[in-house]
Amino acid sequence: MRRGLLAAMALVYLGCGGNDGGDAADMAIADDLAVAPDLSPLPDLATPTYGDGAVACLPAGGPVRAQYVWNALLVPMQRQDYAIDLNGDGRVDNQLGNLEAVFAGQGIPVQAQATQAVQSGQSLTLVDEHADDLMNDACAATDLLSAQTMASPDFSGAGHFTPDGSMAGHFAGPIVTSRFTSEPPPATAAVPVVVHLELPLLGAVSPVDVVGARVTYVRSADGKLMMGQLNGAIRNQDVQTKLMPNLAASLTAKVQADPSSSTSMQLLSLFDNGGKADAACAAGTCKNPDGSCAVKGDQKIDTCELATSGLIQNLLAPDVQLFDAAGNYHPNPANTNKDCLSIGVAFTAVGATF
Repeated sequence: MRRGLLAAMALVYLGCGGNDGGDAADMAIADDLAVAPDLSPLPDLATPTYGDGAVACLPAGGPVRAQYVWNALLVPMQRQDYAIDLNGDGRVDNQLGNLEAVFAGQGIPVQAQATQAVQSGQSLTLVDEHADDLMNDACAATDLLSAQTMASPDFSGAGHFTPDGSMAGHFAGPIVTSRFTSEPPPATAAVPVVVHLELPLLGAVSPVDVVGARVTYVRSADGKLMMGQLNGAIRNQDVQTKLMPNLAASLTAKVQADPSSSTSMQLLSLFDNGGKADAACAAGTCKNPDGSCAVKGDQKIDTCELATSGLIQNLLAPDVQLFDAAGNYHPNPANTNKDCLSIGVAFTAVGATF
């Protein structure tokens, strides 16, 4: 078919479960995180309706091929930034925006850290576009895949990159005046697209699988991608068993590499506190999944210190339901049993080979 402050954190907590519906009119970002012109939020990301949830078009793609690498990634600074409706309840979803806003308010330079992760080659995402015509095509294809980390990546437009072998996300949809938008939207899809992403988060790069993914971007006349946006969600079980331990390890490495930096000091003050007491730990600290007990003030951020933090429990709590009780993909607008954490980021990309 073809078609800062604890008070500030408390205020953000109030918005973690939803919003007042629709994209907010004011999506301004603080001056020190100003958006470059080619990274401006998309003016209209209204989600069309495909009630049957079928694949957008088959066969997708064509003989014309273009390859790119993300050269910039912009994180959201509020829930409405780079957000779409993932579960069909009429409200846009991007819990990542709440998380980033709180830590930016605590003086942690979340956008600068995300930029550094890309520019240093720690977070590299490749785009493989196939079409009959890159300007207009009723049924084009796009693959998103992660690349191996590398020092000093070449973003000149002629750089070469190597896929890391992880899961690639396969998208189909139309190109209209150089803008590709994958279909159907996550809220009505019968089968979700899953993308592996090296997500920069709080100065660390964490591998995540983004489910119910949707991508859109515009190819400019000079062969670059602008106004790109990736949306989807991370399953709560992955947040708890994969994201949390990896984040704790990455944050610990960052702190120990430069313990006197302002960011390290702030992270330690937030999390190196022993966590919620567990009866099995004599010192009155929390117990890690491996059975070890956290030690307060040891300049190490344990998994349990993150997991039992009220701050993290609020900000990394699931906010949308995308699966049914049997584990099948079935977005539920009623959000009866929230099971996923919504995310959305913006990007630009330059030419590449891989």
